Amino acid sequence: MAKRDDQTILAETDAATARALFKALTSRAARKKLSLMVQDREVSIPATIVPVLIEAAKLVSEGHAVDVVRADEEISAQEAANMLKVSRPYLLNLVKKGILPCRMVGAHHRIPMDAAIAYKRAQAPRRRSLDELSAETQDLGH
Repeated sequence: MAKRDDQTILAETDAATARALFKALTSRAARKKLSLMVQDREVSIPATIVPVLIEAAKLVSEGHAVDVVRADEEISAQEAANMLKVSRPYLLNLVKKGILPCRMVGAHHRIPMDAAIAYKRAQAPRRRSLDELSAETQDLGH
């Protein structure tokens, strides 16, 4: 049996804790009032943060990494391409077609983070369908 490393154990512990947090956050009681204890002091959680906590807990429980960024932040064309899992030329074609907005800073394209996130969310059903079709094709032996 292979020895499990500390990172694997930590990731499994994080996922289990995130599952418990997700369950607690989505319970009926959590909708009324949410707070946490910090150094023996109860701190109320603002309602606007709860959906973010729920989504983060869900993603971590599924083994995904989570990063928090400002929605009004701008990212480079390469960072946007990496986030969307497309090539930089493909991303710049989306900009050229007006599908993604951008601002030029010198010779550099700056893409609003919220626009890149919105595009990624809009493309998620299409990507899932393509993944399912690809899996079916693999199952059929093609």
